[in-house]
Amino acid sequence: MSISVRSVRSDDIIGISNILNEIIVEGGKTLHNNIMTPLEFEKYYLKSQFSVCCHVAIQAQSIIGFQLLEWSDPNWSGVDKLPSNWGLISTYIKKNARRLSAGRQLFHATKLSANKTKMLSIIATVGLFNKGAIEFYESLGFYEYEQFKNDSNQYCVSKRFDLPV
Repeated sequence: MSISVRSVRSDDIIGISNILNEIIVEGGKTLHNNIMTPLEFEKYYLKSQFSVCCHVAIQAQSIIGFQLLEWSDPNWSGVDKLPSNWGLISTYIKKNARRLSAGRQLFHATKLSANKTKMLSIIATVGLFNKGAIEFYESLGFYEYEQFKNDSNQYCVSKRFDLPV
């Protein structure tokens, strides 16, 4: 069954926040620890001043995943501070839809959006425990940028993808 990708719409918010919450409950697949309501999700991700784009992957008229891109926060005081012309990417795919190429198709759309903004690099920060996500980002051409322990005491790796200048 084919997968299509499009920009997120307001009527997608409940569905994509549910996907994130299912992944949080599943455990071992995200650095997020707290369930979000659709309103919290929308405010934190989609209405953030740093938001660049969000795309959804659809199969059989159902959202099976999504990918977010945002600018790095120039005022961030955490251990993983990045240049302000770099972006942060997050990818979330439903458990039963992983390894169907949805993430790869999402990245194609996200990369097009990033190129339009003149972003220099995209960073994916993943828990060292999440081997599947590490392999996914490496398959897209991301390479290891740094390892660190985040503010929640989790061991992380940042994977970097450089965009054409």
